[in-house]
Parts: sequence; structure tokens; C-alpha cells
Amino acid sequence: MIKNIEEIYKYLCEKKCKDISIYDLSKESCFNDFVCIVSNNNNISNKKFALQLMEDLKLQEFPEGYNKGDWIVFDFGEFVIHSFVSNIRAKYNLDKLYKNNKLNL
Repeated sequence: MIKNIEEIYKYLCEKKCKDISIYDLSKESCFNDFVCIVSNNNNISNKKFALQLMEDLKLQEFPEGYNKGDWIVFDFGEFVIHSFVSNIRAKYNLDKLYKNNKLNL
């Protein structure tokens, strides 16, 4: 399992995710400490990333949004990864929602 936020960032970089943004919500949320938002080129590459993450972390269940593939959500309790196709990321603009909590890694 990924142990800390720096490890998460490194992993996302290694998997060639684009536009990686990580937000610290530990002081504002009772649900998740961190939200990671990444982009992939298209549904196929987004699903490929999801499958790789599932394999690397030995996850048994498909994440929310996997079937459609344009917005896939992994919820690990302390942190959540939102993996988007770029145009869907722009449409929902979660980055704007969390902008005051962005980490500079």
C-alpha cells in the first residue's frame, strides 16, 4: 500500500499521469485527508491506468467509473484519486473547488 503523499505523487508520475494536482483537506474534511486529481489522454489510457493501479495495489474490485472510463475514482479512505479524461476534468473542474489547498510537490 502507498504510505504517504510523496509516494502517491511519485507513483502517479511513474505511471505518466498528466496534470497531477494533490490537495490537502486534512483540516477541512472528516472524510479524506488528500485528494489527487490526474488526467489521462483518453478513456482507454484512463482505464489502463486504473487496471495498473488495481494490479499494483492488489485491489479486487473495480473502482467507481471504470466501465465508462472518463472519470474513475479510487477511494482509499485517507486519500482519493480522481483520474479524468482531460475534457471531463475541465467540465467538472474539481481543481477549482480545492484550489486553496493545493500542495506543491
